[in-house]
This record gives sequence, C-alpha cells and structure tokens, in this order.
Amino acid sequence: MAKSKISKPKLANCKPEDVFTALKRIGGFKIVYQSAKHTKIAHEKSGKSSTIPRHNPINRHLMKDFVNDYLIRDIGLTEEEIYKYLWC
Repeated sequence: MAKSKISKPKLANCKPEDVFTALKRIGGFKIVYQSAKHTKIAHEKSGKSSTIPRHNPINRHLMKDFVNDYLIRDIGLTEEEIYKYLWC
C-alpha cells in the first residue's frame, strides 16, 4: 500500500488568528501571556512554550520554524495533525 503524500500549505500568508484557531482545534495549548506584539503559548502536557508574533501576516520563515521546531520536534505532533487544521 502506497503512502499518501501530505499536502503542505506554503505558510506564506498566515494570520495570528489562523494559528490560534488551528492550535485550538488541535487541542492541548493554552495562552500564557499576551501583549500587543506577541502571544506566548504553552503545551499543557509537555509544558514547552513558544511565542507567536501578532503582526499580520506572520513571516513565512517564522511560521516554518514554529511548525518544524516547536510543533513537530518539541511537542511531537505529526505533519498530518498540523496541516489538517493549519491552512494559510
């Protein structure tokens, strides 16, 4: 049985609201601190945290780092879990 290819978005025009909506749907995240420019989130099980900029759109390189370094490597989510909800 052939493995299906994951359709990844380019993550070029992500709004902070898109990211927060996706994290809410994935579940297990909480907002720790919020300012005018950044929001700090934490994963409830692991306790690991990350900061999401609130400017619109979020730089695509920052989004790729957030997805690859925080969500996949630190938290242990799969690309399927992330890209099921994060389309921007």
